Amino acid sequence: MSDRLPLRPLPDPLAIAARSMAPAYLRRRLTRVGVPFSADGTSTFTYVGDARSVRVVHFMARFPEIPPLERLEGTDLWYVTVELPAGSRIEYQLEIETDQRTMRIVDPLNRRTASDPFGANSVARGPGYADPPWTSPAVDASPGTVEALEIESPAFAGPRTLSVYLPNGFPAEKPYPTVVFHDGSDLLEYAALTTVLDNLIGAGAVEPLVGLLLDPVDRNREYMALPAHGAFVVEDVLPHAVAEFNVSAHPSERIIAGSSLGAVASLATAWRYPDAFRSLVLLSGTFITAVGGPFDRSPELQPVIDFVAEFAAAPGPPANEAWVACGAYEGLRDDNRVFVPVLRDAGMDVHYEEPNDGHHWQSWRNNLGDALRALLPPSD
Repeated sequence: MSDRLPLRPLPDPLAIAARSMAPAYLRRRLTRVGVPFSADGTSTFTYVGDARSVRVVHFMARFPEIPPLERLEGTDLWYVTVELPAGSRIEYQLEIETDQRTMRIVDPLNRRTASDPFGANSVARGPGYADPPWTSPAVDASPGTVEALEIESPAFAGPRTLSVYLPNGFPAEKPYPTVVFHDGSDLLEYAALTTVLDNLIGAGAVEPLVGLLLDPVDRNREYMALPAHGAFVVEDVLPHAVAEFNVSAHPSERIIAGSSLGAVASLATAWRYPDAFRSLVLLSGTFITAVGGPFDRSPELQPVIDFVAEFAAAPGPPANEAWVACGAYEGLRDDNRVFVPVLRDAGMDVHYEEPNDGHHWQSWRNNLGDALRALLPPSD
């Protein structure tokens, strides 16, 4: 893939509309039809208004630059027409330069957005991309509930708060399988976790489960393979869940999942407690290897670098199987490609995917649905 997407001509319907409509009407029409405007396999990013320059800024290390927008002569329409890769999902903002200032904004003409802890982005889709069916609230899905829970943690020498997802119909006589989710509050807010679980369970794609949603106090310490974190999960959280929420005590019915540093925390926990989980879900893991790449390798990440090297030297079998994904446009892609054989050498059955996406919560939302469907049996 080249460093810049090639330009394509402005679609005729858009040029005609821009020349025949006042700016306010043009904005309303573009909002109705959807931006980026799609025609003949191309996508046209637009902005309507006065500016010195306009460009699309995306947030992916391995995706080509989108050329700056041009102003259509005699109009207030700025545009750039490109061919997005098939099946791709792109998060972006518009950078607007005026005589007074330069600012980055969510695309005002695009109704599709995605949020993360840093704010909101607009979303563009390449040909053939569609959100998986489990990502939108289903009218016939029976919602589960999420409860806050505070427990005493000897591992962290004090109280800790987490959330617990309980499926519709809880409690049941049969013990539930358990999924431990790292970054639980962020999954709820940015990855629609309850919607995903409600839909999968409601459709019978997976059997009802209890989700243990963890939130760190100091993420950049606890999720960097800190031994105390593994003890917290296995020695503090899991016994409490077995006693209070009718979850299975059998490791064969336990999954641990995480994204980015949460994937490191998941693997480190399972590695130090190899009889605790059957399956791992590792999404966009910060598995920094010696290969290098565009991802940050600052001194603050040294604990992760040390853990990855330690694991590679003596992997052991942390679980029976791992479902691994990393976006094709991520800076971590090559590190994950190199690390997947290390996981296989540890004796696990490893499934690996590279969606045409970046290091984003909605990508992990999509991946989670696929992973849980693959790792959990359907309901009877």
